[in-house]
Amino acid sequence: MSSGPGHGWFDAVATSYQHCRPRYPDQLFRWLADQAPHHHCCWDVACGSGQASLGLAQWFDRVEATDLSPAQIAAAPAHPRIHYRVAAAEQSGLMDASLDAVVVAAAIHWLKVPHFNLEVQRVLRPGGLLAWVGYDPLQGAPPALQTWLDQLYHQRLNRWWPPERAHVDQRYSDLPFPGSSEPIPSQLRIELQWSMDQLLGFISTWSALRRADQAPALMTALRNELEALWPERETDLHFHLPLMGRWGLLP
Repeated sequence: MSSGPGHGWFDAVATSYQHCRPRYPDQLFRWLADQAPHHHCCWDVACGSGQASLGLAQWFDRVEATDLSPAQIAAAPAHPRIHYRVAAAEQSGLMDASLDAVVVAAAIHWLKVPHFNLEVQRVLRPGGLLAWVGYDPLQGAPPALQTWLDQLYHQRLNRWWPPERAHVDQRYSDLPFPGSSEPIPSQLRIELQWSMDQLLGFISTWSALRRADQAPALMTALRNELEALWPERETDLHFHLPLMGRWGLLP
């Protein structure tokens, strides 16, 4: 995903975003493909550096991947089935009724949702799939480290999270969906085997860290705290990110 206008903190970390953000599981894209009526063309909205675009390209003949950030588009890996383009989600430039599926991965909270919904209804074929996908906070760490992660996310960084983050915490249930919707299946999740450096890299891409006062000093402090909490003789630890969101087939 990428930020909307005025949220330049993602532009500044486009390369690290590509390397540090987790990949969505193949099971998610297989499930999305199973819900779509056809597999000719899918739109990956606010695609960022292509985390979801690559997975969608396994199942759809063509993926239209758009983002407002030229830096994010430049960091996305090339693929013969993916057409990357700088464009707004609310004014995509796509043809009427040209899509079988529209997927927004970890980005719907940045969009002007009522305007975006009108655009989806214009470009999606009748009966097409609309899916908003995101993930809950990181889980599965050893108890002391999990407590540290929970406090970091919910308390210590709270004053720096942008207001749009509240939609993520509500699992997008407070945003208007343009039709009947169901929750993303609860069994879907991102499995991770991460070193301490990989965990810190992920944390460094959080929007709260991009806005925090003296962020470099804060990251140094977080590293020192993690070094004290990380289990001895363990290079990597297992974590997971539960997937969440909403989906539906639009009339």
